[in-house]
Amino acid sequence: MQAYLDRSPLHRLFNPESVALFGASDAENSVGAKVWSNLTAGDFKGRLIPVNPKHKKIGGVACYRSVLDVPGDIDLAVIATPARTIPQIIEDCSERRIRNAIVLSAGFVEAGAEGLRLHCQLLDAAHRANMRFLGPNCVGLVRPWLGLNATFLNSGVPRGRLALISQSGALCSAIADWAAPHHLGFSAIVSLGNSADIGFGDALHFLAADPKTEAILLYIEGVRDAPSFLSALRAAARTKPVIVLKTGRHNQSSTAAHTHTGALIGSDEVFDAALARAGAVRARTFGQLFAAAEILSANKRSKGNRLGIVTNGGGAGVLAADRAGDMDVDLAAPSEATVTALDKILPPYWSRANPIDILGDAAPDKFVAAVKAGLADPNFDGLLVMLTPQAMTDATAVAEAVVSAVAEKPSKPVLACWMGESSVAEARAHLSENGIPDFTTPERAVEAFSYLAQHYRHRKLALETPGPGGAFSPDLSGARMIIAGALGEGRSMLSDIESKALLHAFNIPINITIEAATPAAAVVAAETVGFPVAMKVNSPDITHKSDVGGVRLNVMNAADVKLAFREIAEGMAKARADAAFLGVTVERMAHVEDARELVIGASRDPVFGPTILFGAGGTMVEVLRDSAVSLPPLNAVLANRLIDRTRVSRLLDAFRDRPAVDRKAVVEVLLRISDLVCELAEVTELDINPLFAGRDGVIAVDARIGIARPPARSGPYDHVAIHPFPRHLVWKDHHSDGTPLTIRPIRPEDAESEQTFVRELSPEARQFRFMGTMNQLSQEMLARFTQIDYRREMALVAMTQGPRGPRQQGVARYVINPDMTSCEFAIVVSGEVQKQGIGTRLMKALMEAARDEHSLTVMEGTVLARNASMLQLMAELGFSQSPDPDDPKLVFVKRAL
Repeated sequence: MQAYLDRSPLHRLFNPESVALFGASDAENSVGAKVWSNLTAGDFKGRLIPVNPKHKKIGGVACYRSVLDVPGDIDLAVIATPARTIPQIIEDCSERRIRNAIVLSAGFVEAGAEGLRLHCQLLDAAHRANMRFLGPNCVGLVRPWLGLNATFLNSGVPRGRLALISQSGALCSAIADWAAPHHLGFSAIVSLGNSADIGFGDALHFLAADPKTEAILLYIEGVRDAPSFLSALRAAARTKPVIVLKTGRHNQSSTAAHTHTGALIGSDEVFDAALARAGAVRARTFGQLFAAAEILSANKRSKGNRLGIVTNGGGAGVLAADRAGDMDVDLAAPSEATVTALDKILPPYWSRANPIDILGDAAPDKFVAAVKAGLADPNFDGLLVMLTPQAMTDATAVAEAVVSAVAEKPSKPVLACWMGESSVAEARAHLSENGIPDFTTPERAVEAFSYLAQHYRHRKLALETPGPGGAFSPDLSGARMIIAGALGEGRSMLSDIESKALLHAFNIPINITIEAATPAAAVVAAETVGFPVAMKVNSPDITHKSDVGGVRLNVMNAADVKLAFREIAEGMAKARADAAFLGVTVERMAHVEDARELVIGASRDPVFGPTILFGAGGTMVEVLRDSAVSLPPLNAVLANRLIDRTRVSRLLDAFRDRPAVDRKAVVEVLLRISDLVCELAEVTELDINPLFAGRDGVIAVDARIGIARPPARSGPYDHVAIHPFPRHLVWKDHHSDGTPLTIRPIRPEDAESEQTFVRELSPEARQFRFMGTMNQLSQEMLARFTQIDYRREMALVAMTQGPRGPRQQGVARYVINPDMTSCEFAIVVSGEVQKQGIGTRLMKALMEAARDEHSLTVMEGTVLARNASMLQLMAELGFSQSPDPDDPKLVFVKRAL
């Protein structure tokens, strides 16, 4: 892992061996003086170099007029000079080959037109210098394990395993001030400031791999680069708890939406969906963020959401239980062994339930017995110990006893809540000093445990893999022709017929619709589709047809068709005389037995791009507001979770005399809409309302789609926050005997075939691929190998059709190195197709993807020295070979792309 971090362009930012401070000063109350004081006050073992033309010495240390005068190498520049001087300083740093900087100074984009000009100059200079920098207008960076405090904070920061990345310098200051008295330690505090260069994604990617960091806190005011942010957040949350506090929760994403979906989705709901997709946990208040920091600093992880509570006060227990219900924390019943153990020390009338009330006069020995029983209880994943000070309670003695009991069996997270203030201060300090986080209220303690439980739940959900899914090929050329025609006419909305045609191109069942400009044409259309019919106003200016009386249902005959046409036309003239009236649309009345009315839609968030909505449909959709939101791309597991987050999901099951809905068909529509918004960057809004769903399938009764031209020079998936399956990387080929062969990117639905492939490899092949003995992939590895981040890695599988369905015959993959210019690859091919050229074809396709998709210039890997066939393949493909200097059993291979 350290070798991986060493290649990061941020390596010397987070791990410098020499630091130059521009603007260093001894002037009282200046930023330069405070930063220099913080740098020299720590136990940083590297060089500290003051640079300021106004000083010859600072604190007895020689001060340089310019960085060009400094002898030796410099890893990190910390800049605290006026904004106007900084572009030139960056130029000087470039001459000294300094690749990382922290720009503390303000006066850039926040300072008007002149600041914006300086901001552009700063970015241009940094780009030419190949420099990555933090800020400007930031507090700086703290790396306590290095003894590095490159900030103007007023407090020192203790060492620990918790990292903070914040857009607010004030929050960094508050947490630093709060950390020491609460025995809270950090591996890093990162103040992003304006994030002109380094943003959340960059810092998260580094800290996700940092061995000193075991949990991460984020304070977010806004996200600029959603793809980078989610990619990094997902990588970090796979292995470490990530808690996020986001401000600005009540801004709406759209005030003038053209679809129900656009009106239903708010920006905060989208942010929640993004965090859930990445596996991060959200805090709602500063207090909750502090609570999360306390529990995470204890470095204990929960293996579930079952909390045991030990208390000497019934009221406190009820408060904790109420909050547990709010936070989806399970208060599991104590085991039989726990009840038996406590029966020996508690009165016969004790509750034998959770919370475990050991009564107000409980002495330290009763607390110890209850704590030991709780720690041994398999029904509890964590333990909360609460004390309410009473006449016969020695709070400190109880705290000391609890600390000793926990030290004997430190396997579960233990939290404390010593309620009160002055009488419990000494006890609280003792608990905190010994690694047991103490909270002032039962509610805050339960909230803190819930963050551990949510992280565990997210990790468990991330391991779910969808079953095999058939390949789906939409009619993309036809879909794009429909959109191009509408855009060519200057329209931002597709007509009803165009909208349904677009859905049909993605295999979504629709009700055939015909446009009719006159009553006579409407009769012909009705006779064509068959009675009874539905008639709806046809106008590009009407968003919701029912609102203007523009819908007639169950029209039974030709005479009624003419009457309905006239009534719709007259109603339009009265309700919306300004709207264009193009006639009506006619469609056969959709009949789905025991149908439920649903809505499925999509909208475009300004930060996270396309979003997908599912909920209860019909004309009351915006009143009921029973819906849930997710980010594409979806798979079957994610689609089912989206459905389950709504109340209407319960109506999809059988109840009374109504059969269950064909849920698989509903999921399929969600998957097709996911494909549609990923593949068609022009689609900005989409409504299917209602979608009739019954036991025999689904049908889209009404559809409305908004469109716009995508930005120039955008890539095929630049509009999507999470990169979808790249369809353009599918290669069709065949074996020498004519058997079809497909080489394509791996998908989550390949989990089963990937596992079968690994199981059927020979022991030698598994040894060559994994450099160890492994009979099959763990669930965690299986999810990791099939649910990949296409923006930072690629995996190509060779698939053929076997007697029992698709069969994997090989896989080649690469992961992009932190330098973002090279990648590390691996490949393995089934023994049944050895020497048939599968490895060569996979590697050529992989190299092409690395070069064309990610603009990489170098591919490298490690091969066992005894793997002669692989080394021969590498030679044939033009890879150089050299022995690994650290391990003679390995050969390092490398090729320019």
